[in-house]
Amino acid sequence: MSITRKKYFLLLIIFILIFSEKGFSEDKFKIGFSQCTSEDSWRKAMQSEMQNELILFQNMELIITDADDNNEKQIRDIRELVKSGIDLLIVSPNESAPITPIVEEVYRKGIPVIILDRKIDSENYTAQISADNYLIGKEAGKYAVKLLNGEGNIAEIWGLKGSSPAIERHKGFSEIINKYPNIKIIFSETGEWFKQGGTQMMELAIEQHDDINLVFAHNDYMAIGAYEVLQSKFGEHKPFLLGIDGLPGPNDGVDAVIHKKMNATFLYPTGGSEAIELAHRILTKKEFEKNIILKTVVIDSTNAEIQKLQTDQILSLQGKISTAKNILDSQIIKYKSQRMWLIIIVVFLFLLIILGILLYQAYKNKIKANLTLKEQKQQIELQNEQLIVISDQLEEATQTKLKFFTNISHEFRTPLTLILGSIENLLDQKVKDRESHQQLSVMLRNANRLLRLINQLMDFRKIENEKMQMKISKNDINKFIKEISDSFKELANKKNINYSYLSTIQKEDLYFDTDKLDKILFNLLSNAFKFTPNQGKVAVYLENSRRKFNGENRECVKISVVDSGSGISESDLKNIFQRFYQAKTNASFPGTGVGLSLTKALVELHSGIIEVESSLGIGTTLTVYLQKGKSHFNDADLIFADPQEKDTSRQIPSELDEMDYIPQLTDSNEDENPSFLTNKEIRILIVEDNPDVLEHIADSLKGNFKILKAENGKQALKVIEAENPELIITDLMMPVMDGLELTDIVKSDLKTCHIPVIMLTAKASQEHKIEGLEIGADSYIPKPFNKKHLQVRVRKLIESKKRVRIHYRENIDFTEQKDGINRLDQQFLKKACEAIETNYQNYDYGVEELSKDVSLSRVHLYRKIKNLTDLSASEFIRSVKLKKASSLLLESDLSISQIAYQTGFASPSYFSKCFKEKFKLSPKEYIKQKK
Repeated sequence: MSITRKKYFLLLIIFILIFSEKGFSEDKFKIGFSQCTSEDSWRKAMQSEMQNELILFQNMELIITDADDNNEKQIRDIRELVKSGIDLLIVSPNESAPITPIVEEVYRKGIPVIILDRKIDSENYTAQISADNYLIGKEAGKYAVKLLNGEGNIAEIWGLKGSSPAIERHKGFSEIINKYPNIKIIFSETGEWFKQGGTQMMELAIEQHDDINLVFAHNDYMAIGAYEVLQSKFGEHKPFLLGIDGLPGPNDGVDAVIHKKMNATFLYPTGGSEAIELAHRILTKKEFEKNIILKTVVIDSTNAEIQKLQTDQILSLQGKISTAKNILDSQIIKYKSQRMWLIIIVVFLFLLIILGILLYQAYKNKIKANLTLKEQKQQIELQNEQLIVISDQLEEATQTKLKFFTNISHEFRTPLTLILGSIENLLDQKVKDRESHQQLSVMLRNANRLLRLINQLMDFRKIENEKMQMKISKNDINKFIKEISDSFKELANKKNINYSYLSTIQKEDLYFDTDKLDKILFNLLSNAFKFTPNQGKVAVYLENSRRKFNGENRECVKISVVDSGSGISESDLKNIFQRFYQAKTNASFPGTGVGLSLTKALVELHSGIIEVESSLGIGTTLTVYLQKGKSHFNDADLIFADPQEKDTSRQIPSELDEMDYIPQLTDSNEDENPSFLTNKEIRILIVEDNPDVLEHIADSLKGNFKILKAENGKQALKVIEAENPELIITDLMMPVMDGLELTDIVKSDLKTCHIPVIMLTAKASQEHKIEGLEIGADSYIPKPFNKKHLQVRVRKLIESKKRVRIHYRENIDFTEQKDGINRLDQQFLKKACEAIETNYQNYDYGVEELSKDVSLSRVHLYRKIKNLTDLSASEFIRSVKLKKASSLLLESDLSISQIAYQTGFASPSYFSKCFKEKFKLSPKEYIKQKK
């Protein structure tokens, strides 16, 4: 800010201070008044006097609380008043003893305290205002003696016995009465200051005594309550009645004396106006008396009218004063409002002047700044254009590199297939040379590690392009994590590491992607074991928890992997989830920097959170939080898990440095050469453009099958036409015709749709697998493949095909749908059966006629029926006719001979022979058994 502007603002501040009345206003005081009750007229009169007195003191604010005759409430009220920031406290105690501690507590805090009316059991207060209740009691005693002429019985109705006025009034009254032996107090009970209490005590006194000459009530309310009982009991000859308070209002003490309900009352001043005046003196630091005694006077028939007249005049005068005050207040508010508007207008004009000056200076500065900004803008635009060009070039280069890397990563799978296959073959030969076996094991581990790195980088590429598909299903999280954790036990034993899995969850269904969570846990455990020394500790914990996700507190499961390894430095800790980051020290996560970054990305795909805590030399804890429920997933990501699907087991390497593995099917430990695989008549076609891979696949299956080979899809179709293979193994990417097109043609052609197809390809992504399966492939195996895995898949598909053949050979109903064959094959069988049943009576209906009806040549008809049913075409026709014959035997009245001729058999004897071969019963036995 410039010096000129500072001067203007300084002048403005001075101007506002001059016109502000804050600096000249009188200090404001807040007074708290804790009233024991506001129910009776005497207490209301006290508060009215206070409000009237406040007219003279505009700088004082009064806050009144009502304790409702409750000690605990009065204590709470006093604490609330102190908390609100009062400057002075006025207290009219309900009872002396209970209220004394809180009054002393306020007094010790430095807040002035005025005790009004009733006293406390302490001298720790600032001032006290009260009438002399002892003196009032004595005056009442003297007046009673005068009325009784020195002889009679008295009933005394107390106030609240714990309050100081009641105690002192009784003491003064008793002191006078005790001087006269012929006057006795024969009844003394408390009415607790209320009219109803006076009524009840008077009834009790009359019930106990019939010779009462005078009743002394400690206040006018109880006296008026006693009067109503005396009037109904004695009429005009009722005992004398005395009260205390002398209030002038309707139905109060003075009014009761005037109407001869009471003989006399004694004025008990409220002290309300005196309390406000005393409070002002205390707060303004003026001199004051600590104990102020208010005087009393007897009010009877001689002065009651005069007392009421004086009081009425005072009240009228107070009303006029109040009205005048309201008018004055209105004028003051109006004056202040006008004055405020004047100040605002003047300040506004002053601000306009300053603003005008500032605007003029700003305008000149703006012109200069615009010229500077224009030059800077031109420079920035030029820089932006250069940055855009550079950014586009970098993006293009990055995408080109990533595309190249993706393609080359796919290509890596082919040589890896050969490397891994060759090594596994050598290891399967059970090399006796220990050194050679060890070297082969090292080669296998490193090849597996290379494959794992390729897979991780491919996953990165999918996440970057937002092509990573989620397959979310509901699974038992405890069972899932335990199975993965258990697979590391062998590694823990070899490294001599104390390894444990602890879960507070018995069974908990959670929605997650099993493949992605498998990778997450494998990466976390791999790092834990990699950097934990011998004799160290690794533990996996699973528990329920709550955590904030996107600002919302939700239920979740907490998965923690804890190790006692070398730990991570503070400088490296914040970067370990960054892709390709490598710590500078050997203590934390060396290598490619891919594993934990990928892990974090996979956790975030689950809308989860991953955190790390670590200390050098102590260890590391990696924690994953996964939300419960499925609302945080897209509906498109949710799938239904197949309960029949078998999990694959994992094979953990023996050495800690290489944490890579190849999945092995759990059923791969069956006989390597089951009996049916030795049938070399089973023809398998391998379609692969890479000669080395083709030979490797052939070697994996050699000795068990007759191997047919083709270099691309177009060549494969010719082989299929000529050789009719039982199974096809094809690569996906090939010249001339790729594997997808080949599969589509095979599965769309009635002549070949029954042939199972296995896709064996380097494109291992989920989308490629789905694409292949949707076209009709029966199995999808990514490269590099495991030899035993391939052998098992081949065997399973051939076994499935064999089961279908057995079913149709042994069951005559070819129209039923059977799992294991596709839609085209089912339609073919149905059409063939319908054609035969339509012509079952035709003796000349044979293979030639059937081939025309189903639109297939004799050769292809034979191949098709043989592949599907393991029957020749002639046997198939005969089976359908025999099925028809079996129905006629049970449903018609024809003879066996008639049915034989009607279903196209040359003679009844030949029919019976064929029927018995098919059903294991002669026609007669069949009819007898079925009926």
